[in-house]
Amino acid sequence: MRNHKSLRQALPIVLPISMLVLTVTMSNSAAIAQNVFGQTGQTGDRGRDGRSGRDGQNLRIVIDGKPAAYDLSGAVGEDAEDGTAGRSASSCEQPYRPEYSLIGASGGRGGDGGNGGTGGKGGDATIFYTDIAALKQLELRNVGGRGGRNGRGASGGKGCSCQESAWRVNYCTWETERRPFNDPKAEWKYHSKESRLCDRSRDDSDFNHNSSRTNEYRRDDWLYRRSYRGVSSSNSYTCQSGRDGENSNNGRNGETGNYGKVTLVPRLDIPAEIPSDRKTITAALSKKVGLIKNIWVDRSGLGSLLRISSDVPDRYTYLKDTAKLFYRFDWAAAMTPSALGIELVEVGANVVIRNEKAELEYDLPGTLEYQVVPEKDLQVVKITGGFSPDRVSSFQLQQISGIGGESQILLSDRGNIRELLKDAQIEVQCLSKQSATGVVSSDYAKRRSITFAIPSKAKPSDGAIVNENIYTLPIGRYCSPWLKSDYNAAYQISIKQTTKSGAKYNQSLDSTFVVGKN
Repeated sequence: MRNHKSLRQALPIVLPISMLVLTVTMSNSAAIAQNVFGQTGQTGDRGRDGRSGRDGQNLRIVIDGKPAAYDLSGAVGEDAEDGTAGRSASSCEQPYRPEYSLIGASGGRGGDGGNGGTGGKGGDATIFYTDIAALKQLELRNVGGRGGRNGRGASGGKGCSCQESAWRVNYCTWETERRPFNDPKAEWKYHSKESRLCDRSRDDSDFNHNSSRTNEYRRDDWLYRRSYRGVSSSNSYTCQSGRDGENSNNGRNGETGNYGKVTLVPRLDIPAEIPSDRKTITAALSKKVGLIKNIWVDRSGLGSLLRISSDVPDRYTYLKDTAKLFYRFDWAAAMTPSALGIELVEVGANVVIRNEKAELEYDLPGTLEYQVVPEKDLQVVKITGGFSPDRVSSFQLQQISGIGGESQILLSDRGNIRELLKDAQIEVQCLSKQSATGVVSSDYAKRRSITFAIPSKAKPSDGAIVNENIYTLPIGRYCSPWLKSDYNAAYQISIKQTTKSGAKYNQSLDSTFVVGKN
């Protein structure tokens, strides 16, 4: 037998039901897990998704004026399967009046329904004809297939139910006295007391009939008398039925497939295109080049052109025209291509469609100067000058010198093309780790920016000097507060060159340095 103190220590902690629902699922607490009776029901299986429908056949159709019908519709998407019902909780026999509260195991959630299959796309049709009125003889169906039906969600399983929703556990007390066995006249004296669960056969809260008699027994030289003292304490416990599993969701209906594309060609073939051409300048000069480009446009009202029983999209693509454009490159510069160093430069053209009209777009380096002169059914591109593209963006940082206001940057232009340009600009960003007052930061901070304008022949701006291909930039007069001896400084140099044809070329140069040590 246990005494009352040890019995209370063995009792589990009774938690509110709302907390039990959360903590029961934690597998690392055996004491909490025992408050749940029964086995949780398994979740139902999700229904299988329906397969997508087959796309319609793509077809080339030639109209000869006779009635014709073509069905290029997409196939219907497959229906999805329903989910299966969640399993009910099992082993739901409620323990008889334990010394803790109970909660039944939950039923399993129903399985979701599957998603219906997407309908197949309608087939693409390319229709050739020479008489537009003959299109009325054509019945065409290229509608997308209907999507498959969704699968239905299933019901959840039942949770374990409580056979008894509340009960009370009583603890009874016995007192033991003793006297010497060989002295019948000796007084009985208190020896011990113990409490434990009362007899479960009776529910009386204040008396335990089966234990009410007094018992005597001998042990060694003592005679003991054990007497029942009644119910000393009681605890109330409850049972909460397990939750039923949730009903699951229906799947999505499959989407209807799209219409196929319809293309109308008012002839019996589609002309082959030559949309572009490109050659070295020496190979291209004086050669007449023809480019071919089909002009496709989008139109609406397709249903009104075909037999009324057709099922087609409203929009269609139409071959409006086939453009044939001609051009020629002619040389009109004083110096030869070889003398200008551009004999291996490639030139060409391609056809672009703007507002349903074809135009020639020329592909020449921005360093070439040219003009386009229209002639009869021909555009002549006269190249009047220029230089090799290799000569732009060819600056190098030569030297950083001086301290404070005497600091200068020297750049060399290996291309030496100042007079061949329309203009140029050189922007210099001054950066330093130290402020003007000497406060040091961990990274470079931008302090000032200055832009030097370099026209092709006029004097440069802001004190810059150009001597042949050497550019001297007096950066010190603008950034001197941050160009003190031993300062950590940096320059970010951005060079923008604009050619006479309007093309722009950009180049960047960066340098970090310690002032006075370069």
